Amino acid sequence: MTRSKKIWLGVLTFLPIVCAIIYIICFALYFISFASIIEHEASDASVNNPGFLVGSFGLMFLMILIAVISSIGLMIYYIIHANSNPNFDSNQKLIWILVLVLAGGIGNIVYYFVEILPKKKNDGTLSNEK
Repeated sequence: MTRSKKIWLGVLTFLPIVCAIIYIICFALYFISFASIIEHEASDASVNNPGFLVGSFGLMFLMILIAVISSIGLMIYYIIHANSNPNFDSNQKLIWILVLVLAGGIGNIVYYFVEILPKKKNDGTLSNEK
């Protein structure tokens, strides 16, 4: 696997987590702004701005949608990768598939760091060549 493909898989592996963090931030800002509008609405009716609330909700929905689609797509890719890996016997394939399916996003991260990211070993030979 090329280095650039490993980097892209790493970015896609952490994309659902980044989207979830953005969702939490938008969720907090949504309710803070909603409380502010309710507080100011009692004194001044001209402060009411529903466009900001709808825009925040749209961004939250988009972040969750991106997180879910990328997580499912990456899980399918990693399951195919684990199943087609010639270094795995049937028990290892089964264990990795169960980890990927049952652990969700955490399983994707573990599989990335354990199986995708490491470089190939030199078959136990030491070499002084540079």
